[in-house]
Amino acid sequence: MDYSAICEYLRNNHNSRKTAALSKQLEAAFSCKGSELRKCINRLRSDGIPICSSVDGYFYSDSPQDISRTINQLHGRIVKIEQALHGMDMCISSERRILNAEKN
Repeated sequence: MDYSAICEYLRNNHNSRKTAALSKQLEAAFSCKGSELRKCINRLRSDGIPICSSVDGYFYSDSPQDISRTINQLHGRIVKIEQALHGMDMCISSERRILNAEKN
């Protein structure tokens, strides 16, 4: 996948929340799957490219407000992933307790 092409496409065509592109639009434009697009967006963001997102889709923005909103959205996702991780850890702990009880 051509990361720079997606970056330039967003910068030139989708450079505000009002002009955000839905994932499906970008998938069609670049003939890719949603998972590939998310990896690309993640890599661009990791490289310091301000690819923002909202319920309206993805967009390129230098606006500190847009970037802060995206940062807050990402923090929210981290919290939810950590909650799921904790829940899965509890499953393992419960399973270990059951196995240990059966052994005794």
